[in-house]
Amino acid sequence: MRLFKIRSKLLLYFIVLVVLLTSVGFFFYKSSEKLVMEYDDSFERFLLLNDISKRTNLITENLRGYLLDKETSYLSDYKKEKLKLITDQKRLNEEMDNHDISYINYKNMIDSFLDECDATVGAFEKDDINSYSNHFNGVLKIASFLQERTLALLNNKLTDYQKFYAQMEKQNHYYKLLSISLFAAAFFLSTLLALWISGGITKPISLLSAAAKQISKGNLSGEDIKVTTKDELKPLTETFNQMRTNLRQLVTEIKQKSELDKLLKELELRSLQNQINPHFLFNTLNTVSKMAYLEEAEQTSRLIEAVAAILRYNLTDFDKASTLREEVRIVQEYFYIQQTRFGERISFITEIEDDCLDIEIPSLILQPLVENAFMHGVESYEENGVIRLRIYQHNDRIHVEVIDNGAGMDESTKKRLLTYVEGTELEEGFEPDKSKGQSNGIGVKNVIRRLQLFYKRNDIVEIESKPLYGTNFRLTIPGVAKGGSVLVKNTYSG
Repeated sequence: MRLFKIRSKLLLYFIVLVVLLTSVGFFFYKSSEKLVMEYDDSFERFLLLNDISKRTNLITENLRGYLLDKETSYLSDYKKEKLKLITDQKRLNEEMDNHDISYINYKNMIDSFLDECDATVGAFEKDDINSYSNHFNGVLKIASFLQERTLALLNNKLTDYQKFYAQMEKQNHYYKLLSISLFAAAFFLSTLLALWISGGITKPISLLSAAAKQISKGNLSGEDIKVTTKDELKPLTETFNQMRTNLRQLVTEIKQKSELDKLLKELELRSLQNQINPHFLFNTLNTVSKMAYLEEAEQTSRLIEAVAAILRYNLTDFDKASTLREEVRIVQEYFYIQQTRFGERISFITEIEDDCLDIEIPSLILQPLVENAFMHGVESYEENGVIRLRIYQHNDRIHVEVIDNGAGMDESTKKRLLTYVEGTELEEGFEPDKSKGQSNGIGVKNVIRRLQLFYKRNDIVEIESKPLYGTNFRLTIPGVAKGGSVLVKNTYSG
């Protein structure tokens, strides 16, 4: 997106201000020019009527001189004035209202005056005394009528001019008020534009300054500053928002890593508490398994192998991810031990889609859940105890369900656990379950929290439980982790 620079905004402001003032000045110039033109037109009409009156007098005087003295100079002057009168008559046709009967009669009187003058000159040159005398008398009468009519027209024009002058005074007052309004509007608009430009510059800077002060105090929870401009402050504000977001994410990651480290240390501590020289014990179990196999005690050998597998898995590095396939294998070993112990009292059923097993998952997740289902659900059953492990894909999630037909949870336990799943329960630590027979001492809350930290989201665990109807502990794992590159390698000592 193209940015509008602050310099461009300032240039735009001054250009708009100059255009506004120039427009107001031009408007008044055109208005005054119109008034002057109207005044000039009215004054030109006065002068034209006055010129026609003078021309008729001069023509009459020159014609009389020519008739009395027979001097050609009078005739020459007569013709010159006649041409001028004809020119004035044409101007009168152009400037006067052709539909006004008074002007039409006035123009016809001029035509009659010129015709009588020409007839007088023609009769005089023919020495027709009676004829040119009659025509000259006609010239004098028409000249007298023209003078009277000219005075009447001038008087009418003066009356119209008074109205025009009154209208011009009124219009001048209107222009005065309009000029004040236009200048006020121009000042108001220029002020608004100045406030808009200055606000667009100072407001983001003020917001950035206030946010920077909050960050300096350790408060990173403020909302992002809204970018309202498209100048140089836009990328600055976006960069600042991104910086604060990155700081917030970094602090969150540090806290999560610290919490995860605490969980892993607790996991290792619980594991160490239940181990007596684990490598020595692991090697001893391998030796006993081989001896049992050589003595053809195959069931005993298989049982020892299952215990050794679980022990070996507990010796892995908890900082590394495992796979769902490995977790399922350890659960199957665990349940083999329990079936050996309890016989047909407990059934273990698996419904697993093999395509879902290569997804990454934190170490030691399924075994604590199955142990929890066994000890709190079906361990006390004399018969028909069932634990079901279902793994399947639905939409973009891998679903892992540990289902038992045990006693279920009471409402308070279920509510407390769901509250913890939603992240609204704050605790200083993670207390392990105190149930008897738990082999690793790792609580369900520990499992839940490690899953949430591993996938960086809270909607990982769902719990369905009802007293006397069993419990369904469901993990909904994002399928994007399938085929991850971090796998745990099994290590042996001995």
